[in-house]
Order: sequence, then C-alpha cells, then structure tokens
Amino acid sequence: MEWFSDLISYLANGVTLSHPLTLGVLFLLGLVSELGFPLLFSIETFLFFISYDHGPLSSQALLMVAMLLAGREVGALILYFIVRIIGSPFLDWLGRRSSWFLKAVEKFKARINKNPTIAVTLVRLTPGLLQVPSITAGVIRLRPASFTAGVALSSLAYDFILILLGYSARFALPHLNAAPRTYLFVGFFLLIGLVWLTLFLCFRRSFRS
Repeated sequence: MEWFSDLISYLANGVTLSHPLTLGVLFLLGLVSELGFPLLFSIETFLFFISYDHGPLSSQALLMVAMLLAGREVGALILYFIVRIIGSPFLDWLGRRSSWFLKAVEKFKARINKNPTIAVTLVRLTPGLLQVPSITAGVIRLRPASFTAGVALSSLAYDFILILLGYSARFALPHLNAAPRTYLFVGFFLLIGLVWLTLFLCFRRSFRS
C-alpha cells in the first residue's frame, strides 16, 4: 500500500491554486457523479487521505471541498433542467428502465414541497438516491434556489464526514486492527446514518402529512 499512499500524496500536492488542471479534474468529478457515472468511491478515498495527511483545515482539503461543491451544483442543475424541459416523457422512459427508481421519485415527490431544502438534503445523503432529488425537482419545477441550497447542504455534510474520518484516523488507526479503507467504509456509513437521522428528527414535523 506504500505506492497508494505515495500516489495520494502526489495528487494532494497538486490541489493548489497554482494547478488549475487538478482543480478542473475535481470539478469534473463532482459534475459527473451527479449524472450517475460510478466513481467507485474514488472521491471519498481521496478526500479521506487528504484530511489524514494534511489536516481538516488544510488548503488542499478546503479547495477540494470547494471544487466538488461547484461541480455537484453544476451537475445537479444540468439534470434538473433537462428533466424540467423534457418532463413526463423522461419519467416514462425512466419507468421502463427502472421501476424501482421511478417509485423512489414518486415517493419523494409526495413530500418534497413540505420543506424542499431539507428534503433534498436528506434524500441526497441516502446511499443510492443521489439523482432522485434532481429528477423530482425538475418534474415538479421546484424553485432552483431551494434545490441548489439542498445540494449545497448535502455536499458539505457529505464531505465534512469524510474530512472528520480522515482526521480521526490519525488517532484511531494506531489503536485499531483495521486498514484505512475499512475504517473509511465502516465509519462513513455509520456517520451518514447518524447525520441522516439527526436531520430527520430535527425536521420530522415538516414531513408529517
């Protein structure tokens, strides 16, 4: 794994304002993830090790969060406006491709208007449902301001979890019989569940019918 650590360190040193190409790649990764392209946990791993090596408030970590946020906002808005323009034909096509995904959209549609920003945030933090809010918001023509606020909140919460895990790994891993990747995966899903539950409990009245 030494080669992997060297690779991460090499990439992290490129996350600076003097390397616009690297920042552009991070922006592009955030964008394509919103469109459904699988990145195999590469963003999460990279941000985890940046925080581990350089600290949570390092320029590398903050720049990566900023570029991923920008890319996610653009990618989510692209999908939002595509669905908003096409409308029902897109949902019909989606239903033929994945009935499960269509059911998730319909379920989310029933509750999104009660507190749209928090609803978008909660669903985006649910594994496997990242594109559901973008599609649903486009179908019902949700105000772009509410939608983009939800994207921003979920993006920052998501990356904060990874930064927290990376920084905590400095102190936890020497005392645990676990590989960094195992620590990342297990800790990530536990903290995602905790954040989701906390947000849901704080705003549960907004989702009552």
